[in-house]
Amino acid sequence: MAQKSKSRSIVGSTLQITIAVLIIKILGVLKQSIVAAFFGANSQTDVYFIATGVITSLCSVIFSAISISLLSMHSDRLIENGRTSSNNLINAVIRIFVPLSVVVALIFGLGSPLFAKFLAPSYTGSQLKLLSHYIWLMSPMFVFTCYTLIVNVTLETDKIFLPGQGQSFFQNLFICIAAIIGAKTFGIEILAYAFLLAGVAQCLQITWNARNKFKFKKHITSEKKAINSLLRLSFPLLIGNAIYAINDIVDKQVSTGLGAGNASFLSFGASINEMVTTLIVSSVSTVLFSHYATWVAEKQYNRVGENFKRSIEALFVVIIPVMIMCFVCGTNIVEILYGRGSFKHSEIISTSHVVYGYAAGFLFQALRSNLVRIFYAFQNTRIPMMNGAIAVALNIFLCITLSRFIGVGGISLATSISMFIVSMLLFPRIKRFIPGFSMRSTIPQLIRISVCSIVVLVIVLVAKEIIPYSTYLSFFAIGMIVIVSYAVLGWLIGINLIREGFGVVRKKLFRN
Repeated sequence: MAQKSKSRSIVGSTLQITIAVLIIKILGVLKQSIVAAFFGANSQTDVYFIATGVITSLCSVIFSAISISLLSMHSDRLIENGRTSSNNLINAVIRIFVPLSVVVALIFGLGSPLFAKFLAPSYTGSQLKLLSHYIWLMSPMFVFTCYTLIVNVTLETDKIFLPGQGQSFFQNLFICIAAIIGAKTFGIEILAYAFLLAGVAQCLQITWNARNKFKFKKHITSEKKAINSLLRLSFPLLIGNAIYAINDIVDKQVSTGLGAGNASFLSFGASINEMVTTLIVSSVSTVLFSHYATWVAEKQYNRVGENFKRSIEALFVVIIPVMIMCFVCGTNIVEILYGRGSFKHSEIISTSHVVYGYAAGFLFQALRSNLVRIFYAFQNTRIPMMNGAIAVALNIFLCITLSRFIGVGGISLATSISMFIVSMLLFPRIKRFIPGFSMRSTIPQLIRISVCSIVVLVIVLVAKEIIPYSTYLSFFAIGMIVIVSYAVLGWLIGINLIREGFGVVRKKLFRN
C-alpha cells in the first residue's frame, strides 16, 4: 500500500512539474518567436544569444554542481537528524557560497572584454564591445542563481518541485514584455535588463516559497566537516559541468565563424530542443532524482533500478512521436513558431536544419539525463564527470568537422551523436551500485516501441506526399495521423504504457 502511495506521489509530482514546464516552455517559445519577429536573426541577436546562453550555462556549471550534491546530503541530514540540523546545514552553505558567487560575478564583470574576445574570436569593433557590455551587465546572475539553487534544495528534499521552475518563467515573461514594449525605443539591449530582472524576481519568489522549510539563522553551529564533504562531492560534478560549458562555448564559437545569424539559428533551434528535453526529460529526472536520493538514504536500492527502467520505457513511448514530427514537419514547426516579421524564409530553413540535428538525439539525451541521476543519488559524481568529458571531446571534434560540410545543422547533429555514444558507455556502470540490475525485462517493450515507430514513420511519409502543403494544415493533419496511428498500433502490438493509458481513459469514460 505504501509503495502504491509512493508511486502515485511520483506520478503526481511528475505530472505537476510537466504541466508547469509545459506552460513555461510555451511561454519560452513565444518569447523566441517575439524576439525573432522584432529583431530577426543578425549580428546583434547573435551577441545577445551568446551572452545570455553563456552566462546561463556558467551559472548552471558552478552552482548546480553544489545544489545536486547538497540535495543528497540534505536528504540524509533531514532523515537522520531532523529539520533543525538540516536548516543549519543550508545556512552554512549560503554563508560560504553566496560570497563566493559575488567574487565570480566581479571577475566576469571586470574581465568582460577578455571573456568577450574568448567567446567570439571572430568579432571585432562594435560587435565585440557590445558582447563585453552584455557580459558585464548580466554578471550579477551568478549571485542570484547561487542563492536560488541552494534554497531550492530545501523544497526539493520535501518533494516540492514547482518553485524551482520560477526563474525560467520570469525570464520568458519579462523578455516577452520587454520586446513588445521597448524594442523600438531601446533596441535589443532591453532584453538584457529583463533577463537580469528575472533573477531578482526568482530570488524573492524562492525565499517566499521556502519560508516554512528554511529559516535564516544569525548564529549557527560549525558545519566545517559537511562543507568539506560538499566540496569533495561537488568537485567532480563541477569539472563535468565545466566540460559541458566548454562544449557550449565551442558550439557558439563555431556558429559565429559560419557567418552572421548562425548563432541565432542555433539558439532558435535549441529552444525547440529544450522544449522537448526540459518538458519531458527534465521534469521526470528532477522528480526521480529526489526520490532516488531518498531511496538510497533508506538503502532501498532495487526501487531505484525498477523505477529507472519504468521511466525509460515511458520516456521512449512519449519522445518517439515527437521525434517523428520533428523529422517530418521540422520546417513547418519553425515556420509556425518564428516565420513572421523580420524572420525570412532562408532563416526558417537554416533553423529547421538545427532542429533535425537535435531531434536525432532526443532519446539519448533522455537516457543519459536519467542515468546520471542514479550516480548522483549514490553521491558518485566522478563517473558522470568522466563520461561528460568523453561526450564533450566527441562533440567538439564532430561539431567542427560536421559544420564544415552541413553548416549550422552539423553542430546540433554532433550533440546527438555524442549523446548516443556516451549513453551506451554509461549504462554498464549502473551494476556497480545496483547489483543484479538488468534491462532484459524491458527489451520486449523497447522492441515493440521501435517496430511501432518505424511503421508510423512510413505511414506519415506516405501521407505527407498526399496531403496538400500548407504550413498549418499539413502540420495539424500529420500530427493527428502520428498520434492516432501510434496509439492504435501501440495498443495492438502490446505496448504496456499505451494499453494502460487506454485503460485509464476507458475507466474515466464509463465510470458510474
